[in-house]
Amino acid sequence: RRPRFSPSPIRRSLTTCPGSTTEIPDGESDAPVRVARTGSGPQILPPIEVQITPLLSDWRELVRASGMQGLIREVAASSEVVELGPDHVTLRPAARTLVSHEVVGMIEEALQAGSGHPMSVRIADGERGRGVVTLSLIEEAERRAARLALIEAFKSDPFVQKCLDAFNGTVDET
Repeated sequence: RRPRFSPSPIRRSLTTCPGSTTEIPDGESDAPVRVARTGSGPQILPPIEVQITPLLSDWRELVRASGMQGLIREVAASSEVVELGPDHVTLRPAARTLVSHEVVGMIEEALQAGSGHPMSVRIADGERGRGVVTLSLIEEAERRAARLALIEAFKSDPFVQKCLDAFNGTVDET
């Protein structure tokens, strides 16, 4: 039978602090037990300032009430709301290629279910321009603000502050 490991006859040492070394006993690994995390999470994006108009607020409530999901929700949320009446909505989508007659019909069905009465969906000419405030942009702004608030609350927690002081640590915000 072969031994599981054979101690190296070479003495090894580990630098623990600049200028000092510690001898590593035979049979021990000098590899770190754990690799330090390098903060490779998603980048924290800056907050977005958006102005929520009454028109967008009403559209948001109607989309929520409708229970839309998937493609039709993305089309509805990413479109510019040109006009919203009691029985119709006019949208200018970001990409007209996603808006087929079937998609418009599914949006109408969902809006009818949410509002309790028939609603027609009209598609305005052209595509939505850059910088237009949409439901998607509002939701992204809220997600960013909530994440930044969560990070700030965590960093300012007294227990977290004590741990950071005791272990000379930092908070990885990613």
